[in-house]
Amino acid sequence: MARLATSALDTAMLGSIMSRVRAQAAADPQSNPILLFALDLTLQMDRGEIDLDGLESIVRQLTAEAFADRAERLRNYLSETAIAANERAVEDLIEHKAREGSFEEFRTALNRIVFGVVFTAHPTFSISLELARSLAELATGQTFDGVALDPAGRDERMERAARVEHRPPEELSLEVEHGWVTEALQHAHDALEGVHRTALRVARQHWPAQWTSIVPRLVTLASWVGYDQDGRTDITWTRTIAARLADKLAMIERHLRKVEVLERAARGDYLATLQPLAAMLAKARTTVAHQIELLAAAERDPAATAAFGRAMVSGRSHALVETAPMLALIEAAIGAAPDDERRETIAVMRAGMRTHGLALAHIHVRLNASQLHNAARRLVGLETEPNDPANRRSYFTTINVLLGRVRPVAISFESLMVEGASAKRLMMTVAQIVKFIDAETPIRFLIAETKTGFTLLTALYYARMFGVDDRIEISPLFETEDAFERGERVLEEALKSPHYRAYLNRQGRLAVQFGYSDSGRFIGQMAATFRIERLRLRIAQLLERHGLSKLEVILFNTHGESIGRGGHPSTLADRLRYAAPPNNRAEFERRGLRVKEEISFQGGDGYLLFLTPAAATASIRQTLGFAFDVSDETGNDPIYAAPDYSAEFFATVQQEFSNLVDDPDYAALLSLFSANLLYRTGSRPVAREVEEWGRQSKIEHPSQLRAIPNNAILQQLGFMAITLYGVGRAISKDPELFQAMRERSVRFGRSVRMVAAALDRTELDVLRAYVDTLNPSMWLNGAGRARRPARTKALRELARVTGQLDQHDRLARLVRRLQADQLWLLDAIEPAETAPRRRLILLHGIRVAVIQRICLLAMEIPNFSPQLGVTRDDLLARILELDVPSAVERLRRIFPNEESLARTPDDFGEKSLYRPDSALSYEIEHNTVFDPMLKLYELARRIGTAITHEIGAVG
Repeated sequence: MARLATSALDTAMLGSIMSRVRAQAAADPQSNPILLFALDLTLQMDRGEIDLDGLESIVRQLTAEAFADRAERLRNYLSETAIAANERAVEDLIEHKAREGSFEEFRTALNRIVFGVVFTAHPTFSISLELARSLAELATGQTFDGVALDPAGRDERMERAARVEHRPPEELSLEVEHGWVTEALQHAHDALEGVHRTALRVARQHWPAQWTSIVPRLVTLASWVGYDQDGRTDITWTRTIAARLADKLAMIERHLRKVEVLERAARGDYLATLQPLAAMLAKARTTVAHQIELLAAAERDPAATAAFGRAMVSGRSHALVETAPMLALIEAAIGAAPDDERRETIAVMRAGMRTHGLALAHIHVRLNASQLHNAARRLVGLETEPNDPANRRSYFTTINVLLGRVRPVAISFESLMVEGASAKRLMMTVAQIVKFIDAETPIRFLIAETKTGFTLLTALYYARMFGVDDRIEISPLFETEDAFERGERVLEEALKSPHYRAYLNRQGRLAVQFGYSDSGRFIGQMAATFRIERLRLRIAQLLERHGLSKLEVILFNTHGESIGRGGHPSTLADRLRYAAPPNNRAEFERRGLRVKEEISFQGGDGYLLFLTPAAATASIRQTLGFAFDVSDETGNDPIYAAPDYSAEFFATVQQEFSNLVDDPDYAALLSLFSANLLYRTGSRPVAREVEEWGRQSKIEHPSQLRAIPNNAILQQLGFMAITLYGVGRAISKDPELFQAMRERSVRFGRSVRMVAAALDRTELDVLRAYVDTLNPSMWLNGAGRARRPARTKALRELARVTGQLDQHDRLARLVRRLQADQLWLLDAIEPAETAPRRRLILLHGIRVAVIQRICLLAMEIPNFSPQLGVTRDDLLARILELDVPSAVERLRRIFPNEESLARTPDDFGEKSLYRPDSALSYEIEHNTVFDPMLKLYELARRIGTAITHEIGAVG
């Protein structure tokens, strides 16, 4: 067969091969079409009929197609992307509010915050910011700076998408992530200012003499970027302070630009009120910028921290730590403005300042409960876990007594330098932020893995010690099976403390966080949503029972953009209602409990919804529509009328999935390639093995992974188990009732659409093909059919190495377990045979071929005696698990590609052509084995990003 040039190798040709082998496999239940396709492709590559450049070109084309489809799905996800249409929709919502009651009722309604948008720092930065902007621009038909996108602009972005690499930035640091979130926050503020302006105009139409007294708030923006210290020792107190100062500087500059525009056109008394406002902001900008410079110097040299601390103290009055001076000048400017248009502009600024203070976002700091327990260990005499039944009451009593005695302690920035306990240091950091950066905006203090009221009281104790108990919102995070069982009892236990109850009453609100990512991966995503809904209801009942119905309840639903982590794939409206079902929200309303719902937008995937003005406006419009319409879908939904069916259905999913999680074979699947099929998508440091390199450590249980890599591994293996597994068994108990509920229940039907979307992105043959790369029988069978001695030798060697790994039998057993449940599921739901699904399967097929090619190349590594603490079999095992870069790095040291130091004949008086073996160059091995393996591995990871586009999110 003639060699296929790059131009001759196209998606149509590969698609036809895949269609042919799938048709063959349909008649042969023992065959796997993905393996047949990969084998065909591998043989053609081996014979030189298809070159790697041609295959890379195909992957670029498929990636661009997946990218374009992702943009189209994002457009549909937002429902409406035209700014004018979304502004009209917001106006209709506010107009409806205006007609519902009196001026005071309207003012109260608009002054109340009803929704929170939270930008988290989760590692989902799978592409560059430039590509992410292009994706959002294609979806919304508008550039990131607000210009309409014409056909030429669309073509230019698609050409770029086909040309550039789809991968994260090379230097993916916390500062890079902060740049992303700053851009998203700026667009979100633009959208919120539009909402505030609309609200003021509606008010002016209805109450022309009173409208300027209205301060619309409605939606808050919050950020985790630089503040989340759960499992992140790299985020030091200096980086957290730096992030907060940067957020503050960005907002000061935003306000200053607006005032300067007004100032240029102002005259008389109006100008006289604007000038001191501009001067105050300009002085604050200079002061905060100088503080940032000094902090950067302190990060480089801790000895410079004292100078930074002095600057924070001396600059406090100019840095605008309180908003009162600014707001007084703003009120004067509103009174002096010559017309309603300029009054409106200043009133919009006032609304933003009342909502967010002088920073781009509220902040959520986060740590783990264990960090608090470690800090309090000596204080309380904590010798066991706080929830230990034998000591639980005494621990609780001790911390409660201490709460009554604790008094605020004065600290400085030096205190942060010397404190070793991370929990105390974080609370000190909060105290310094309140003291020197923002004295008014509440700070959320999130505590992961909260299992006891003791933890909440410990956080309150340190908040009192450092004088910030009136500024922080202590929030437990419930995301485990145990937390769902007894989350309300954790709160009830804390309420036994008069100090905690008094704290809540002073705050006027209770904040609770629910996690969909970890809960979904431990009990199944379908079970998690049901358990969270039930816990929310029990919390409402608890507050009613304890006479706390005057509290505002903040319900923070933390989930990602992927299906496996709770992000509904249909529309943003569905996503909001999936996380906070209208019937459940109505239960809070019925009890007189005011609720503020919050939703997370996680990392690069989440920020997409705010990367253009059009996307941000659409997203804010959807959140307001959701927040204002509590009664939506609260009719006679049959799933709530059949509690026995729903409880048993979701309990079955939970039971099946929990058993899967505890199956060692499932852990083996997660270890198959670990996260090696993907680029690193976040700034979290990657652990490096510096000793005992040898065999890679295996995952013994999913709890050793974080939620995003757990989900991402399954996505990349072609099986969305977290959303699917256990659902088949649950359906099988009553298929007819399942179909009835699916069709008639809005709540249940929405959940089933999650399952259907996951099924569309799942193919069991793909999973089996990946697993079979470790199948000794497959390689041995190939050796028996090979015609070339070299190929026979390589295949026999592969059979030997995979046999030594001894993983295939347990992986095959796990695949059978997944298949058994999926067969029940397929009886009820069929995956849609769409072009994106065919393309997704084709991408997997190409990658299986690429992995097989890497495996075959690895067998060409020369034998060597153990060196650098590693044997040849150790290296081969690493390569078969696709830890290719570190393996090749070792190989390059063992087989160096460099000539010995050249010397002239005069050095020794005569010429020598002899070279010892140790001085020989291994140029051939580098050119034919090591370098091609790296190139193939890079292609495998690029396919990983294309698969992420098809699925719509990382992890």
